[in-house]
Amino acid sequence: LYELQYIEMLKPAVTPEALSTGSSYHACVEKILRGEPCEEGGVIGKMAGAFDRFIPWRTWGIRAIEKEFNIHVGYALRMRGKIDAVLEDGTPVEHKTYRGTIDEKYIDNLAWDDQVSYYLLALSLLANKPVTSVTYTVCQKPTIKLKQNETEEQYLRRVEEWYDETKIRTFQVVRSPGELEEIEAEVKALAREIRKRKKFWRNPSHCSILGCAYRAICLNYDPQMLMGFVKKERKSEELCKF
Repeated sequence: LYELQYIEMLKPAVTPEALSTGSSYHACVEKILRGEPCEEGGVIGKMAGAFDRFIPWRTWGIRAIEKEFNIHVGYALRMRGKIDAVLEDGTPVEHKTYRGTIDEKYIDNLAWDDQVSYYLLALSLLANKPVTSVTYTVCQKPTIKLKQNETEEQYLRRVEEWYDETKIRTFQVVRSPGELEEIEAEVKALAREIRKRKKFWRNPSHCSILGCAYRAICLNYDPQMLMGFVKKERKSEELCKF
């Protein structure tokens, strides 16, 4: 995955629906946090509207929105990324969308996400002190479908009524200062391994269990016979500066 995405610089020619939905929702939430109207219609607009109604963002005290970072971590190593929002006390905020129920199992799984550790490490290095918690907002994608003989307007009204406090939630995930020290050492070790690596091996469990956008070309990659993928303009197109 690393080789195809960051060395061969490939991306799918068509954005998967799940990523497209997430990106559109993020764009709407960004406008809401800036105090701008979200003019997105359809289901995305109703999801963003639920965020506005059920997430207490007005009391947060937001310092920055879509904050990019580029931090020197070690020899020839920089961490680059973008955080959805940062609060006045330095706490990062991340927005997620999810197809299933936002239950304790989902929250526990998210707590294991390495993204939490990397973002907290980045902010800790920026602040020169431990930043140990991240605030998550998670919006469940509507599971109700358009009924026969139902208009789009009627369906969207049902979607709006479907949302409540159980379908869009906010919670915190915490890392200890000791855990952040461990993840910094791990990041440096991984970077050293990537720099010296001559051959990148497949990870079949990722392909078969988690799924991968590059699965179609992974087994028989041929740069002369490439279908369904295009070259990226830069390694991290989602970042403005990198």
